Amino acid sequence: MSFVDLATLTFHRRNELEARVNVFLNKCDHAVNDIQKLKVQAQSFVHDLNCEPSELKEKFLNCMKQLDEFTYLLTDFNLALGQLEHHGTPESTPVHDMAHTTPLQPLIMPMNPTNLIDVLSEPTPSTSTACPNLCPSKIPKRNKIPKRDQLLIAFSSSSSSSESMPQVKPVMLTKEVQCELAEGVNAMTIEAEGVNAMTIEAEGVNAITIEAEDQASPPVTINLPAQSILQVEQVYSATIMSIDGPSFWIITDDIDEVCSMMVEMTEFYKNNRVNLTLEKVAELTYCAFYDDDSDCFYRALVIKIIQEENYLGVEVFMVDTGEVRSGLITDVQPLMGRFCTKPPYARCCHLAGIEFVTYDNEEMTKKQEEFIKKYRANQCRVEVDDNTSESLGVYVVLPSGDKLNDLLVQEGFARSTDVPRTEEDRLDEAAGGLVASAEDITQCPEYEDPVEAVTGYSNRDEADICKHYKGVGKTCFKGARCTKKHIVKHPDGWTLDKVEVVAKLKTMRLPQPDTWHKVVVTYVCHYDRLYVQFVRDKRREDDEVPNFGVVLPPKSLTRLVRDMNSPAARMSYKPLVLTPAPGELVAALYPLDNQWYRARVLSVTRADQNVEVVYVDYGNVVWVKEDDIRALEPRYLLLPEQAVRCVLAGVSARSHRSQQWAEAKRALASMVQDRTLDARIIGRDYDELIVELFDAEGYSVAEQLAAQAFVDLKEFAVVPDSHITTRIVPA
Repeated sequence: MSFVDLATLTFHRRNELEARVNVFLNKCDHAVNDIQKLKVQAQSFVHDLNCEPSELKEKFLNCMKQLDEFTYLLTDFNLALGQLEHHGTPESTPVHDMAHTTPLQPLIMPMNPTNLIDVLSEPTPSTSTACPNLCPSKIPKRNKIPKRDQLLIAFSSSSSSSESMPQVKPVMLTKEVQCELAEGVNAMTIEAEGVNAMTIEAEGVNAITIEAEDQASPPVTINLPAQSILQVEQVYSATIMSIDGPSFWIITDDIDEVCSMMVEMTEFYKNNRVNLTLEKVAELTYCAFYDDDSDCFYRALVIKIIQEENYLGVEVFMVDTGEVRSGLITDVQPLMGRFCTKPPYARCCHLAGIEFVTYDNEEMTKKQEEFIKKYRANQCRVEVDDNTSESLGVYVVLPSGDKLNDLLVQEGFARSTDVPRTEEDRLDEAAGGLVASAEDITQCPEYEDPVEAVTGYSNRDEADICKHYKGVGKTCFKGARCTKKHIVKHPDGWTLDKVEVVAKLKTMRLPQPDTWHKVVVTYVCHYDRLYVQFVRDKRREDDEVPNFGVVLPPKSLTRLVRDMNSPAARMSYKPLVLTPAPGELVAALYPLDNQWYRARVLSVTRADQNVEVVYVDYGNVVWVKEDDIRALEPRYLLLPEQAVRCVLAGVSARSHRSQQWAEAKRALASMVQDRTLDARIIGRDYDELIVELFDAEGYSVAEQLAAQAFVDLKEFAVVPDSHITTRIVPA
């Protein structure tokens, strides 16, 4: 072996050791993070005791059992480190070899080979009986048995020529070194300033060894937070960022905040650049991507790696602008945790109320996209019409006041879907729906349980019911020894498994007709329907201070909201055990002010875990995440519902167009939303009032809507009902 081969071998061994050290450091960081998690989880055991008295004993025992397991894990870890220090490797110093010097031999321990790094980073459930106080244990000494057949490098003189090297299979060793060198050179990307070259001249042979810079350890994958849900019929300020055919991406947050984050990322990564290999880039989910055109770094989602001849690139999706870009591997940097605190700013949208013409025509699609691109990077206002899918259905209101949806219809690029269909179109649509349903029925999942197929619920008490029971007066083959329930199952699969939830709440007593009241409009749900709260005299509210240790249920909406959002109440909220059922009363977080209110579940989408709720004290309907739903405490159920649904008396629609209804609704909301009005009760139903509203100046709200040509008026009269003693409630 020549001197050049020895230097190459040393270089490769050094790189191998550095890679192994990096793996060890990553496992150390992982172990530290796990210990921190154990500390946080142990500290949370005290908060778990804030429960019902019936659950206190069971939770206390479970916490103590888990705490003992944590102690065993840390004890095993400390004992393993203590044994490692006791059996430290012998120290050795390289010296000139002598004729009488015995070559250094490796030590063989009389035990099975283990990987200590994997043992420390991946502990198994502990069964240790060692002292938890880390008392020193008696460790038997192990005899060092040298193995003379396995010879390391032994020099016969002070020189390092090829004559002093043991000639053990020289052909195989040379081939191995050359293969490793060739693979290393092929996998390297040579940069102008990032490569250090060293020329070694020995015994007339010239060789160049490329020493790569130390690569940073692969970053830990951090997911970005989820975006907040934009509420239906709310108007938001937005900026159109990118166009992708009929879809486009907007930013509803402050655009200056987005720009400041881009500037901060650019300054950080230009001063702290990390060279990533192809393997490390492939492991990334989110990354920081450098764009040459704007000379800026963006947060991006890695889509795929592009490997072509003499080209290594990556295709990414910029989560803050909605654009798809491609670039070199060198343009990718790991996304640090400091830039992962904000959710993606870009939101995917489509224009609501219209249908584009000829999707399959490439020329028409290009014209549509070019028309929408005229309004790119412009400030606008968007009104959310549909938020049930990942792409939001919106109406885009330009600064000039025109709607982009209407402009596309005027230019002939789309047609409005608000126009009533003819009877022939409806028949064709129904026929098409039947064909589509017939085709899609083969794609439905198969269920063995009919109850799960119909309701999506899998019963859990079937395991407690004896399947060998034959009916009344009979028994199973086990007789009295059977420990299961002898209940006849329904032939359709229904069992007795049920979970009781709170679904009823007291309703407010409705006032008599032909009376006047002060009301506050909390929510407008249609052009003639709204929710109101009756204004109470604050002096009549019971604000007495209870005795020490006595908790009284709130008797007013103000106290109810204050109690539900106190720090103690927020800590005591319990998550739901099961998915909320329609009609169930829960405590729901309102996304716009981050406060808890009483709500009733309307529907649940199991795909994206969103829940549609109506706030019973205000009347507004909102989609919230399932994580923002909590069980409602019993003390919050005594106060009746504070929101009452009302109908404007003598109001009717001018046309059957839904767009005209939406305009009338917006006009009504602008006049009465969150305002105190005078209400005259015209009539009352089971849970609804017919009212006539007047503003502070004494003008009728219905007459103002009719004056603006939004609705038509018809005659009405007060309907007394004091003489009615029995009323039939429709099912």
